Amino acid sequence: MGLYDLDAERNILSSVFIDKNVIIEGNKVNLCADDFFYPQHMIIYKYMKKMFDQSIAIDTVTLRAELEKDDMLDKAGGITYLAGLTTLIATSDNVAFHIKIVKDLATKRSIKDMLSQTTKDIKKLDSKELIKFSDNLKTTLLDSGNVEDLIIDASTIEFESKNKGAIETGFAAIDSTTGGGLNFGTLTILTGNPGSGKSTFLNQILANAMSLGFNSFLYSGELTYQMSLEWFCKTVANPNHLVSCSNNFGKYVKVCEEGQNQIMNWSKDKLFFYSKEATADEVNLVNAIEFATLRKNVKLFILDNLMTLECSGSDKYEKQIIAVKALKQLSKKYNLVIILVAHSNKSSLQNREPHVFEISGASEIPNLADYVFKATRENSEPETTILILKNRITGIIKRKLKLSFDPDRKRFFTKGQEELKRDFGYSPILRQESFLQD
Repeated sequence: MGLYDLDAERNILSSVFIDKNVIIEGNKVNLCADDFFYPQHMIIYKYMKKMFDQSIAIDTVTLRAELEKDDMLDKAGGITYLAGLTTLIATSDNVAFHIKIVKDLATKRSIKDMLSQTTKDIKKLDSKELIKFSDNLKTTLLDSGNVEDLIIDASTIEFESKNKGAIETGFAAIDSTTGGGLNFGTLTILTGNPGSGKSTFLNQILANAMSLGFNSFLYSGELTYQMSLEWFCKTVANPNHLVSCSNNFGKYVKVCEEGQNQIMNWSKDKLFFYSKEATADEVNLVNAIEFATLRKNVKLFILDNLMTLECSGSDKYEKQIIAVKALKQLSKKYNLVIILVAHSNKSSLQNREPHVFEISGASEIPNLADYVFKATRENSEPETTILILKNRITGIIKRKLKLSFDPDRKRFFTKGQEELKRDFGYSPILRQESFLQD
């Protein structure tokens, strides 16, 4: 494919006939006649700019007259070609995009010519000449106009008048520390050793988000659909839907059929799982998250866990970095709350003072996170501690929340047991109707 675009060039010229101020748009990126690939387009744009500078109206009649003065009409394609340009497009709204295309291709042609010539003379060039070539190459790139998009004037940035909001976790102490909950546009890393209570903690955050009206998404690289749903139902269920059972191993509590049905009905179009049939790589995950965001209005994404993602990359650390960077970009792009589970590394057991780099995997991962939480459980006590190791939103860290565990409810709770009393609102509200007798 050649380094030129006939349609883009013709559309720019056609746009000038519609609105001569298109020349100003071109000047912003230093668009000049030599940036056009086709000789007739170079001539036409050169004369258009000249007429604009001289405040001469630009149409086929005036342009033809200017070209005829210098005997350039035939080289510009003739009057028929000029007339054809006026009928190409109906509006100049997209001209900025066409200008960038032409400017970018012109830059690439210049670089190609420079490289071609330098390749021929490479044996003859000394270090000073090579440095000069490098400087010329950089100057060409900086003149492309597209480089200007890489910076922005600070005075043009508008301050946000209000907070973007957050999804409350359901644990008041955490929400007050993090700025009202997990803020939109953030990536949270939850770490901790196996069995420390991470999944239970996440289930309660998931249920609380849904009770607040936020659609949610769950990826589990370890649990089946059945196991995930049974755990979720147990966490969500109210006491009236819990029944005692027994088997050869002893007594246990499960959610009755009515409770399961009500929870499933409540979850319809609110809770979505990542398909077990799909490979959990960064491409599929990004596509799934974007689809769930745009089509299903999902705002909370929980991914459990990092070690089970099969992303591209030469080794496991590069794979992890690729995945986490993709998640970070998605959270910012769509204003999402994304929580990623990552196990603690072996050295965390020996650390007297917990820190963010206890996460198993690439050391860059905690740098990408906005929040880092660590779950710990000492000995066999049914109590978990959630420690805030990083908090980019409010800056408050090293706060601890001790959570007791109720095995029947599969819930954590604090001193006032508010979390055990919480009704997530899955049961349908029955309204009693009054009857008037004649």
